[in-house]
Amino acid sequence: MKRRWTQKGAGTAVLGAALFVSLSFNAMGAGTLTEIEAYLNTGIKVVLNGKSFEPVDPDDGTKLVPITYRGSTYLPLRAVAEASGLQVTWDPNTETAYLGETGGEIAKGETRYIKVSPEFVYNGNSIYRLASRTPEELTTADGTVLDYGYVTGGSRSVNMEIATEFEYSKFKAKIWAADSLTTDDLQVKIVDENNVTVKDVKVKSGTITELELDVKDTKALRIYVQGDKSIVGEPSLGK
Repeated sequence: MKRRWTQKGAGTAVLGAALFVSLSFNAMGAGTLTEIEAYLNTGIKVVLNGKSFEPVDPDDGTKLVPITYRGSTYLPLRAVAEASGLQVTWDPNTETAYLGETGGEIAKGETRYIKVSPEFVYNGNSIYRLASRTPEELTTADGTVLDYGYVTGGSRSVNMEIATEFEYSKFKAKIWAADSLTTDDLQVKIVDENNVTVKDVKVKSGTITELELDVKDTKALRIYVQGDKSIVGEPSLGK
């Protein structure tokens, strides 16, 4: 069942990191709200410490259904944390949820990343792979296994276009550049929607190159990695 979640008002589900905050008071100020489309996922089962667990609102007992959004699943923070023995405290002045002890500081300017799942990717020849399903396609020649990534699909390079939609300021990935026919240096090129170069480098064949780029004010990123064995590994967008 598809639902539109608008993050407004008291008792709002606030999506972030790997969980959403389910609190019985106004959780966020209007200036930090973003409207999204997500799915109530009634098919997901949760086992906590070996026992079946169904999260409920601790105030009125309403069953809380997990949400699936862009390939990740979100559970209610308060219900899960308190069932695990952690008290959850909400500070409306700083818009901070504390697990366990209150106090401490939140790192300012810290970038939060989400993985580039297939919902972000269009055009090109790239094929999405998960290490949990096809680890052989995400294992480099030196034995490194990437958690997820995009492979060539049988072509001579990885080509992919990522929708950033002016929402993200950072892009990072682990680029494995390799080709079965040559050991020469291989090209990695990233341009924006106007074909303006963001990064253009030659990298050593058979090595992992870690990229972290500023992509503020871009609507899309076009990524090209030369080599029929190349992988765009663990790409993420941050803001």
